[in-house]
Amino acid sequence: MSDTKLKINAQSIRTELKSYENDPLKCLIEYIWNSFDADATEIHLNFELPEEGIGYANNVCIIDNGRGWDFNDDATTNNFMSSTKQPRKGNTLPKGQYGRGRYTFIWIAEKLTAYSKGKKLTLLHNTEITKEDYEYSQSGTKICFDGIKTSFSSLLLSPNLHKQLCLEFCWFLRESSHYKILINNAELPISELIKDSKTYTNNELPEKLRNEIDDAFNAEIVLWNEKPSEYSKFYFLTNTSGELYKQNTGLNKKSDHFWHSVYIKSSLFNSVEDVIEEDNDSNQTNLSFDAKKTKRIKNQIIEFLKEELVKLRKPYLIIQSDQLLEDLKEEQLIPNLPDFGIYDEESYGDLIKTIYTITPSLFVGKSNPEKKFICATFAGLLSTQDDILIQTILEQLQELSEDEKGDLIEILKRTSLSNVIKTIKEIDHRLEVINKLKVLISVHEKETLEVKHIQKILDDNFWLFGEQFRLFSSTEGALKSVLIKYATEILGITDPELNSNPNGEVDLFLTKTESIGEGIQKNVIVEIKRASIKLGKEQYDQIEGYMEKIITQNICNGENQFWEFYLVGKDYNDHIGNKIDSAKNHGQKERGLCYNIKDGRVKIYVRKWSDILEAEWGAKMKYLKEKLQIQAKQAKNSPQEITDDLIHNNSVVQND
Repeated sequence: MSDTKLKINAQSIRTELKSYENDPLKCLIEYIWNSFDADATEIHLNFELPEEGIGYANNVCIIDNGRGWDFNDDATTNNFMSSTKQPRKGNTLPKGQYGRGRYTFIWIAEKLTAYSKGKKLTLLHNTEITKEDYEYSQSGTKICFDGIKTSFSSLLLSPNLHKQLCLEFCWFLRESSHYKILINNAELPISELIKDSKTYTNNELPEKLRNEIDDAFNAEIVLWNEKPSEYSKFYFLTNTSGELYKQNTGLNKKSDHFWHSVYIKSSLFNSVEDVIEEDNDSNQTNLSFDAKKTKRIKNQIIEFLKEELVKLRKPYLIIQSDQLLEDLKEEQLIPNLPDFGIYDEESYGDLIKTIYTITPSLFVGKSNPEKKFICATFAGLLSTQDDILIQTILEQLQELSEDEKGDLIEILKRTSLSNVIKTIKEIDHRLEVINKLKVLISVHEKETLEVKHIQKILDDNFWLFGEQFRLFSSTEGALKSVLIKYATEILGITDPELNSNPNGEVDLFLTKTESIGEGIQKNVIVEIKRASIKLGKEQYDQIEGYMEKIITQNICNGENQFWEFYLVGKDYNDHIGNKIDSAKNHGQKERGLCYNIKDGRVKIYVRKWSDILEAEWGAKMKYLKEKLQIQAKQAKNSPQEITDDLIHNNSVVQND
């Protein structure tokens, strides 16, 4: 006989295993998983029932047929946070890896005695270990608990013990008919948890896939009555039922009670290399198959079985949706439908049931006020008679997380769904304008004209040059007429007179008045050049000429008037570059400032389309585009088609 001290103290053990303290079931489960980790296929939980049901359970032991426990290995006896088990990503076993499980007895018994490989081991709460020879000739390990505590005895005597262990192990036991857990020689009845099952052989596979897989292929989908301890997964098994790998089915966290496990056997998986690679889904791993062909076939099998899962799920949800509708009616959560112009109650009921079958999480686990709001929202949608809108919203709601749905509900309490849709539509339109202007300027550089194409687009989308400006004039009249109109309508001057008769015609005249002091008057003149023209001295002289003609007018040079002149094109030459460089002391070099007088009240900028569409608006819209995940619309084939399309879309947005 020999006595050895653990390398940590009793308090350290209690601290490390604190989560097990009030959970005798968790302690018991730990020992059963330890047996499976030791390659056991059959595990017996034996105990004696008290006479007439009064008293404690006695002689509680767990006996397995695994490879046994080597008590001479210090890593598995003397050390607490150590284990010979090496965890494998993407596999169920081994479950344990830190050596915790063998010490959880401290919460359920006074002493643990283990028998294995002709030896006997005793563990005590005070961290003492006793090892001695013992005639135990059976394979595997026998663990007995002495001086069991009341909570553990109550668990063993509970009528729910079988069910609780079934929920923990059912999905694992179903992997192989060799796996068994027996309680006092009665096998754990996991079949009672099975709602339904469906088996697939090679004959049920699509013909193209069938020809690439051997006849020994077998897959089984098992539906559970209650939620097992593990997420719904695909389990890839060898022909001898050994688990190679598992991954999520993609139908978890749907709040639909569609609990399932899928077991796939084929010799195809017998030669799979044990190589893993990271997967973005639920921080798990994906198996990397050695041959590309094998990996392709594996993915095709998964897609086929996913389609089968969806088929099995739908009728199941339809049955549940009938009960949901009855519950909503009974709880009086459905709004007064005539208030929404709905007089066909059956159609509304069908809509609610369809919503549930598409996205059960909208209703499952929600409070009554939330359900009432959802019912009212879809009553409003039904009243629009817009089937496409309803379908689109349903599809998007399905993708929302619980937090996102909560945020949407809060937003809709403060505004209408109509306003939310209009805002998103405006963002979508602006992204479309930016994208298609890029196409016109780069792809169709030579065919795109300033007046026929770019000018027409900017007449409706002058926000590119300033959010708060209004379009005062485009190429509808001569500069003289525009200035007279400006003095009359904006400045409020009766019968205004100009100092001279300025000629020329500006592309865009934008203006706004700020309510500061006597009112700041800000104006922007935009001169647009087609992309095929490289801006230089001739074009700059033109915008500078407009500037001189305007600010020499008495009606245009007030102390509260600010003028900015923009010359916009695809690129410019050294003449423009030198002007920008010479004005760098005024700042705004990145915006192409070339000229600054009258204390900043008059400025000339030369701007590239890339600066406006990419550096300026691209940066502003990038965040929204990524968050909303709005995809760029496909541009048409010609500049005229692109222009007409944008003008049409703009009119739709404005009319909403």
